[in-house]
Amino acid sequence: MISAYHLISNPTAGKNKKSKTLALIKKMFAERGLVTHTHFTQSSGDATRIVKELTEAGEKEIIAIGGDGTLHEVLNGLHDPTACRLGIIPAGTGNDFAEHLGLPLQLQDAVKVILDGKTRETDYLEVGGTRCMNVAGIGMDVDVLERCLKGKSRGKLKYLKSLLQSVFAFKGYDVELKNGDELIEKKVLLTATCNGSQFGGGIRICPVANSEDGKMDVVVVDSVVGKFKLVRALLMLLKGKILDFAKTTHFLCEEFTVRSKTPCPVQLDGELYYDLDFSVKLCRGLNVYRP
Repeated sequence: MISAYHLISNPTAGKNKKSKTLALIKKMFAERGLVTHTHFTQSSGDATRIVKELTEAGEKEIIAIGGDGTLHEVLNGLHDPTACRLGIIPAGTGNDFAEHLGLPLQLQDAVKVILDGKTRETDYLEVGGTRCMNVAGIGMDVDVLERCLKGKSRGKLKYLKSLLQSVFAFKGYDVELKNGDELIEKKVLLTATCNGSQFGGGIRICPVANSEDGKMDVVVVDSVVGKFKLVRALLMLLKGKILDFAKTTHFLCEEFTVRSKTPCPVQLDGELYYDLDFSVKLCRGLNVYRP
């Protein structure tokens, strides 16, 4: 018997800024006779701490209300992901993984998915000991995020502006890629390990990604020379066709490692990490409420 649903709410995320959002969610649960407890986050790391305490105490029903950042923290707080049921109510500025799963972005419809009670086993990644729900990467995508943090624009416009700046300024990384026994050295523009299909507010980095197949999709875009080729790569990325780009390599695997010859930051679900070992493995057993 389910004792209670624990709502992890980031009050600064997108739709959560509207005071009626949480009240409507709680009302819909109450109408089904279901008990909810709300836990508000106030700063980075709060969601991870709160969820860790709850799940270590045996609580199993965890609902993330927010965007990809909130989901990332919630995932990392689960004491045993295989013992929990995770609900996602997309309420952030970026809801890329929710969109990938086909979850409704309309609030009431997203809540109904959870109330219907159907879960499906969903993969996730582990990168250097830190969990990642959607996409992990190094290279130009990280450079874009760093520019976003410095920029004054907001939303998707901010990301696209930063992406354009990065295309002309970022020179790539000399890396060593390891897939099983295969070891390759090359200069890359971007290396992404994908459980989800999109990032950056709807940019389809790997449209064929499947978060139920027990495999991660690896997308490697080699460094290119010349503004024309860079612009072509950018346009293909924005159109969701980067896998068709001549300098792109795409393959499936369960474990993958990237070693950079120079220190470089890593992004997991849009969150920046420094000094994180980019050794990725595919994990299974997380049950997510889905249509």
